[in-house]
Amino acid sequence: MSNQVLVVCDYDPLYAAIELKLTGLPQVRVMRLDLTGADRPKSAQPAEGFELIIVAPMPPINDPMSILSRASLLNQVGHVPVLIISEHPSRPESDGRIAYLNFPFDIDELPLTVSRTLGASRSPDAERAV
Repeated sequence: MSNQVLVVCDYDPLYAAIELKLTGLPQVRVMRLDLTGADRPKSAQPAEGFELIIVAPMPPINDPMSILSRASLLNQVGHVPVLIISEHPSRPESDGRIAYLNFPFDIDELPLTVSRTLGASRSPDAERAV
């Protein structure tokens, strides 16, 4: 079974670094959603299911929820863990389903953060919370 990780990123070098780090994880498939190009979704949600959404805009923004809204992914919050890379992390009530990485961050720590997030989303406690 493969874990699909959706990366919402509008900066090619940052996406390439994230993809490179995460492709080393076993059973992780990285997919990109670029809001600046033709990949911008036209429907209410992406066609495929994801186990994790990483929001990594450049420059990091104050309101990461606006990027989730533009990507038509707000309805996924609370159902799919979201990892937001931001200079100004906030702490919305998210039932532990939204995690933050302060920007700048250590890219070498990203695989461990993603592994922990994916592992936590499968725990019995996480399933009861959803």
